[in-house]
Amino acid sequence: MSASAWPDALQPSDSARVSHLLADFWRELSLLPDLLGRGEQLLCARCTSRLRDTVLELMLALNGIAFPSATLHLNTYLGPSQRAAIEKTLIAPNADGDAWIGQAVALVVIYRERSGADAEAGLRWIEEMGTRNRYVLDVWAGG
Repeated sequence: MSASAWPDALQPSDSARVSHLLADFWRELSLLPDLLGRGEQLLCARCTSRLRDTVLELMLALNGIAFPSATLHLNTYLGPSQRAAIEKTLIAPNADGDAWIGQAVALVVIYRERSGADAEAGLRWIEEMGTRNRYVLDVWAGG
């Protein structure tokens, strides 16, 4: 589809916004272990939704565009592999800790692949969360 045929007036991605999104991703993810530990299922859903929104906006930035705020045609701005990856994070079979962790892990994987972050950063985050909240280590390590 040519740029003149896009259904929205597109703007280029902004590097300051991308930097903000990268930081927001980890801040939002850090909230999940406490919410899980307290059984806050509705807030877990909200948290994973925000993570998904962040990853989606980062995907668009990688495609060179800012999120078109009033769009009704988002699929047209994502490649097939991007859509497939983000769509895998949409449905949780149960509203329990494992489902939220599964969604969060999938979003971390997508984030890492799209942002170039290394696996070590993810491991450091898990260790840091573990020192603050034992639930992370127990659930993620299968203990």
